[in-house]
Amino acid sequence: MRILQVIRSLTFGGAENHVLSLSRGLRERGHDVLLAAPSRSWIAEQCLRNQLPLEPISMRGVADLLSYWKLHRLIRRWRPDIVHAHQVRPSQYVGIAALGTPAIPVCTAHSTTASKHMRRCRHIIAVADAVVANLVRHHYSQDRITRIYNGVPDAARGERIALREELGIPDSLFAVVCAGRFEYDKGQDVLVSAIRACPDVVHSYFMGDTETSFGREVLTIAGGHPRVHFLGYRGDVQRILPAFDLYVSPSRREALSLSLAEASAARLPIVATRVGGTPEVVLDGETGLLVAADDADALGKAIRRLLSDVSLAVNMGSRARQRYEQVFTMGNMLAQTEAVYQNLLSVR
Repeated sequence: MRILQVIRSLTFGGAENHVLSLSRGLRERGHDVLLAAPSRSWIAEQCLRNQLPLEPISMRGVADLLSYWKLHRLIRRWRPDIVHAHQVRPSQYVGIAALGTPAIPVCTAHSTTASKHMRRCRHIIAVADAVVANLVRHHYSQDRITRIYNGVPDAARGERIALREELGIPDSLFAVVCAGRFEYDKGQDVLVSAIRACPDVVHSYFMGDTETSFGREVLTIAGGHPRVHFLGYRGDVQRILPAFDLYVSPSRREALSLSLAEASAARLPIVATRVGGTPEVVLDGETGLLVAADDADALGKAIRRLLSDVSLAVNMGSRARQRYEQVFTMGNMLAQTEAVYQNLLSVR
């Protein structure tokens, strides 16, 4: 198949990482893959590093006529079988630009709030059942939606002792890790408050670029607390996850977090908030503990429970790994995505 992936994003995040992994995986499975995205973006840099062909298209706002024309011309010239948009704005562009061509427009809804601009796409992929439910509430027909969980590669990981030495984490500490963009919905401020109420042996480590308005706010809230550490943006999150004892996701809103799948692959027990698609990744009482969003007391209590029960934490980490192998592998995601493409092509 010839597959054109379309995304409009300048920064790094779960959707961007998903598009990169999906594109690489489809190419490895023998498909021709081309990406369309803004030229000055994280995804454009990754295309260069991974030798993925990129067509620069800006898609400024939802009424960038030049970008509509460029995308339509690209579809006419490159002649993809599938044009796959990611997020809301590209779905609008793909749905219109594919008109009058044989290409089949598909889009992925990456958010539990996504509902606009997808009606011109032939089919919608939703990353969680929670996303499907939101689309149905907004009067999208269920037979036009397929839920496909995000998959993450089973990346190489380092050894705990060496990683702790590298990161400066004493072996005596109970190290809690949280990775993700610093934005209000990710709730890092709640975790900072929860850590303050935990025993001195509990330290938190945040991975992500704090040079955002919310990142600077979290730094201020932390106030240099000796048990709150900021590791900055890391391009090797999966490699260093074994250094930690617990993964915590304090999100206020979430569709399906790639970080939770990565933590599961690394055999980490998880404490997370019961929002969006998170309960589809973290099985409460089996692979981790779920608490209410925006509740620092409940978050701290769950952390302390796993601190005090090593056997429970280890067992949850093992079951998280099993769930990853059953549900959240790259192979599963790629096979299910290919099936959607092939089914659409079979009735074209």
